[in-house]
Amino acid sequence: MMRRFATFLVSALALTACSPVETKTALVTPASGQIRSAGPGDVVMNFQSRRSLPNIVGKADLFGRTTDAGRTTVRYLGTRQAIFERSDILVESNATTMSETPLILPTTTNTNINGTVGGMPVSGTASSTSYRYIPPRGSSQYATAAQPIQLALGAGQSVSIEGRLLRIVRVSPNGVEYRIE
Repeated sequence: MMRRFATFLVSALALTACSPVETKTALVTPASGQIRSAGPGDVVMNFQSRRSLPNIVGKADLFGRTTDAGRTTVRYLGTRQAIFERSDILVESNATTMSETPLILPTTTNTNINGTVGGMPVSGTASSTSYRYIPPRGSSQYATAAQPIQLALGAGQSVSIEGRLLRIVRVSPNGVEYRIE
């Protein structure tokens, strides 16, 4: 009894000690600081957002599992001045650690045998354990897109997007040269 209580107490403390649910956004496109070039329609910056799976007490998953939270894309459109379009897609999900974790349920069976062999009484007991796998129930999610934003930048100008700096080096009729810092 005391052992179960101690196990429960340690488990409860571990669950509540988890960090809060956070959304983290990371740049997916290369950002080495070197000068890159793009033509009309090319993606110059692509960000991916991931949100922590909440556990049963609303904190972040102890194992660090995440779910899709959306993306931000910056695409070069062209013209004499560098015109870019920023598109944001937000993903809402009801995913939790409980909906994304499979269950494995053990079942133990005991078999008793009684009888006689050559007039002598014999008995035996055997135990076997089988496991039933229940897949995760899954979750649902939906995406919403914000109205795209157009940005006009000239050579030498820059704009901050998701904490990264997009700096325009040169604009030509056929494309743009830029650096991500």
